[in-house]
Amino acid sequence: MRSIHQTKKKDTLSKLRTVYQLKNIERANSVGNRKESTAEHSWSSLILADYFLTRSNMKIDRLKVYELLMYHDVVEIECGDINLLKHDFHPDKFSKENKAALKLKEKLPEEIGTKFADLFNEFQDQKTLEARFAKAIDALDAEIHEMDYKKDWIGWTEEFLRKKKEPLINEFPELKEVFEETIAFVRKEGYFDQ
Repeated sequence: MRSIHQTKKKDTLSKLRTVYQLKNIERANSVGNRKESTAEHSWSSLILADYFLTRSNMKIDRLKVYELLMYHDVVEIECGDINLLKHDFHPDKFSKENKAALKLKEKLPEEIGTKFADLFNEFQDQKTLEARFAKAIDALDAEIHEMDYKKDWIGWTEEFLRKKKEPLINEFPELKEVFEETIAFVRKEGYFDQ
C-alpha cells in the first residue's frame, strides 16, 4: 500500500511536469526546417539578458530578471503563442493570457504556482525596472533570432517594428544600440523588401 507521502510526491511531480509542456508550444519563428518552441525562446532570452547584465553597470536584480524571463511565456501552455502580427496586435492578448495564468496557477505545484502568477503579473504590469528590462529582452530576442531567417521577414516593415518594439527598448541604451544594428542589417540585406 502506498503512503500518503508517496502519492503526494507523485502528484507534485505530475504537476511540475506541466511546465515541460512549454517545449511543445510553437512560435512563429523558424529554427531550421521547423518552428521555434517557446521554451527555446525563453532560453535564448535568458542568455541575452545575462549577456547585457554582465556588460552593464545597471543596478538591477539579476535573479528577478532571470525569473521573469523563465516564467514570462509559461501561459502559452494554456493559450498558445499569441505573437506580434505583421500588421497588428491581438486585441485580446492580455485577456487570454490572464485567463490562462489563472488556470495554469492551479495546475502547478503550490510552491511555483504562486511564484509564477506573481512573476507573470509583474511582467505584465511593467512597473519594475526588472520587468521592463525583461520585456525589452523579450522584444529584442525575436529580432536577433530572425536575422538567420530572411523569409520570416516577408510582410514586415521597419516602421511597424519600430512602433511596437522601440517603446519597450528605448529605456536601455545598450539594447537600443543592438536593436538599431539589427534593423540596419535587415534593411541593408533587403529583408523588408520581400
